[in-house]
Amino acid sequence: MRAFGMVVGLVLIVAIILVGPWPLTLINQQYFAWRHKSAKYYADFTAACDYVLATHPLGTNEAVQIPITDSSLPQIITDARPLKILISPQRFWMLQVSDSHAGFGLAWEPEWGQTNVWILHTIAEGLDTVVFKASRSVARDTTPKPISTAP
Repeated sequence: MRAFGMVVGLVLIVAIILVGPWPLTLINQQYFAWRHKSAKYYADFTAACDYVLATHPLGTNEAVQIPITDSSLPQIITDARPLKILISPQRFWMLQVSDSHAGFGLAWEPEWGQTNVWILHTIAEGLDTVVFKASRSVARDTTPKPISTAP
């Protein structure tokens, strides 16, 4: 009986090591759905993000929360049913699912150190996954050109 308890404990430890600190996110269907969309969907979604950034100009360091009921939001964004949308001059961020640790965010922003390459990535419990990359000119280009997508 004691050996059985040790085996179960060992299996749990291995599972925690393999799964990491974000097991609730793993079972979240919306999170997995976001990571497995087509390149065309990501291009359309990021074009919608660019539209929101272009139609809500901000100062250099401002960040503004956009109401999710804002009628100017493109349908592809409202169809994603965001809980929160924050924009800054070089970033579109959206919260999905919940404010708790089971939620996740999406960000469309320049890749670190590459102002002409923008990335769409999911952020969940410390796990940051790039799902789409596009080259962009310094001036806001509303038609991102895909570079690659994550699996």
